Amino acid sequence: MNTLSYSNRFPLKAAPMTTGVVLLGTGSLIGMAGLIVGGHALMSASRRWFMAMADQPQQRQSMKPVKPRWTKQPKVAMAPEAPVMAGNGTHARSGRA
Repeated sequence: MNTLSYSNRFPLKAAPMTTGVVLLGTGSLIGMAGLIVGGHALMSASRRWFMAMADQPQQRQSMKPVKPRWTKQPKVAMAPEAPVMAGNGTHARSGRA
């Protein structure tokens, strides 16, 4: 027969448990406050940026469009009749006779 009695309750000290719950709640509140302040700053900055973009249609219409650099032709182009060299230094031949 077993003479040891087991308790159904898990032994917890109230003071550390209360301190942990208070710290967890405080940290959660501080974190939520940080999210609110940071989100407000981000939304305010994006709103100012969008409003600045909306105020410029007259300026954009008066400016001529700018071509991207990669659409410009090279300054010196190969002549069409210039022979094309293969990778080994010989002239590349086409299949035409």
